[in-house]
Amino acid sequence: MAGDDMRYYETFYGIHTNNWSVTFGSFSSHNKLLVKEYISEGCSTEEISEATLTTNKFIYPHHIKKTYFIEGVIEGHITVAASSATSTVTSYRVTIGKVNVSGTEDELYSTGWVTVNTTLDWDSTYSIGEEMVYPFWIDAWTHSELGEYDRIYVQVEVNGDNTCEIWHSNDSTWEDIKITIPLRL
Repeated sequence: MAGDDMRYYETFYGIHTNNWSVTFGSFSSHNKLLVKEYISEGCSTEEISEATLTTNKFIYPHHIKKTYFIEGVIEGHITVAASSATSTVTSYRVTIGKVNVSGTEDELYSTGWVTVNTTLDWDSTYSIGEEMVYPFWIDAWTHSELGEYDRIYVQVEVNGDNTCEIWHSNDSTWEDIKITIPLRL
């Protein structure tokens, strides 16, 4: 039946909260979250993280459904900027994974390493860095099952010098980290 293969597309945004954290599986007191809607701009959040950290994982800490599948085309974008000096970004990788209550993490889909070789300028007069938004698309045609004891996370990895940063502002104007995931419910 054609209706059995309908996909539901869920969009998430990456933010970093200061006064709220989640503990689930291997994510202990974790502040980088995936949210469906931005929270109040008055909330205490961080706008940036060092791009070269491997801890740039954003978790959706809630149930979506007891059992569901990721299948289709995942799409989104990340934002990288210069910080305190001209920066060079050589490549980036976005991974969608799942973590279960026991802490086991499984990489489900990835962009692989995307070569970009971008120079981002720093304006010392105004203390502002140039930013670049990198889009991505991931074919997820082999479906992945997520159950009631699993949560989705997105990991952003950037190869560059130590003066580049990823942006994750709690601001719907910029949508620094945005990802749309196709789900079969």
